[in-house]
Amino acid sequence: MKHLFSIIISLLFVHQNYSQNFLNYKVSKLYCVLNFMQTASGAQATSPSFKEFINLKTQHNLEFKKLVADFSKLNLYHNIIKTDFPKNRDQNNSTYDLIAMHAVNSVDFNEFKMKCLGLIPIETNQKMIALLKSAEQVYDKIIWNEYKPKIEKQLAELSKYENANMQIFNKIKAFYDSTWSEDIPFQIAIYPIPGVNGFSTATPHINSLCVGVLTDETDYNSRNGAVLHEICHMLYKEQPRDKQFEVDQYFKDNNTIYSKHAYSYMDESVATAIGNGWAYKKISGKIDENDWYANKTINDFAKVLYPKVEEYLEKGKTIDKEFVDNAIAVFSKKFPKSIYDYSILLNSCFVYADDMSEMEAVNSLSDFFQIYSLNFSASILHSNNFNLTDDSKDTRVFIIHKNQLQTLSSLKKIFPQIQDYEFKKQPMTLSFFDNDGRAVIILVLNNKTELGGELLKMRNKNFFDIKSPLQQ
Repeated sequence: MKHLFSIIISLLFVHQNYSQNFLNYKVSKLYCVLNFMQTASGAQATSPSFKEFINLKTQHNLEFKKLVADFSKLNLYHNIIKTDFPKNRDQNNSTYDLIAMHAVNSVDFNEFKMKCLGLIPIETNQKMIALLKSAEQVYDKIIWNEYKPKIEKQLAELSKYENANMQIFNKIKAFYDSTWSEDIPFQIAIYPIPGVNGFSTATPHINSLCVGVLTDETDYNSRNGAVLHEICHMLYKEQPRDKQFEVDQYFKDNNTIYSKHAYSYMDESVATAIGNGWAYKKISGKIDENDWYANKTINDFAKVLYPKVEEYLEKGKTIDKEFVDNAIAVFSKKFPKSIYDYSILLNSCFVYADDMSEMEAVNSLSDFFQIYSLNFSASILHSNNFNLTDDSKDTRVFIIHKNQLQTLSSLKKIFPQIQDYEFKKQPMTLSFFDNDGRAVIILVLNNKTELGGELLKMRNKNFFDIKSPLQQ
């Protein structure tokens, strides 16, 4: 821990305007309960090991199972779309981001309910509060009463990093050229996941960073690095609009087959290189020799990006054309087969489906692949969809589980590559490049229940066969 305090001297560019609470670790009981129910209901970006713990502890509690079932029916996710930014940048939020932020910053359920007015229908709001109040009793019994002292110990240890994090923050902010200002503090809300081993998650919600902490872990450097990783996402998102278009143009100007894939991994991999790599090294005095991220592509890309990231941070340089060109070059060298790799192709995609909600599509794909950006249309044959398709370089995914022959026939007029293939009442996956060199994946199913099986085959196969659209 001695390096933790020496960093204050070694790092420069301290802004005196930042208050002691600018990067503030805290425990929000209300958010803990919200995350508890999100995890129990299997929501995205929650810990699977925490869910296993909850399931084990509540396996005979039928009343709680009913609470979870009712909570899972609530629609807390309504998209907030920003249209005046580059299409390749994920600028959108959802109402859940605001709900989570308000949970972190509310002192009780009444305040939380009032802050959520207008974000979701009042009926949904009332049900959410009632369910959370009931769930709190179960949460207290199986987690809070036993693990509160341990999460408070974790809080005390992580809070020691607050001053050092402010020094690091200034370097990162300069690197991103972000608009984030000193009058908007970050609230870092930690919540307990019982045990010493397991899978934890960290998610940014506006200025509230919500971080799962294993109650018995002792690698505080890594956990703090994960927090700084999440801060990177927010600083990247809050780059000036002109800067975003500037970086977007750098990727377009590079004009190689790898540029779009490097771009889709830029946010996550740079955040990993900074938070889990550079910031970890600054505090601990050495590089972390372990994996930095659970996803292999992100982990490997972050590590080959690291030398340039370190150079820019140490010199106080901002992301520029040299940085972008280097990122594309090291990506192409590290992942030469990325243009056929399902896991990479689906990182950023347009999905078209009939009789399927956006959340269904997101959840289905996210069960098998890490999705960074997904645009969705609930109608395949609408003419406007194809205009949208033609404007995008992202992977296009068509999920057909109704009117298969008619829909496939219409798609053949657009994609001559699939002229020879007919649906024979067996699940069929077609993968190919269209005439503009963009990847297209068409899943033809008897019904929606077959989708998971086809996605699993794709994940296991990893790369699609470029010799034939029909993937065996």
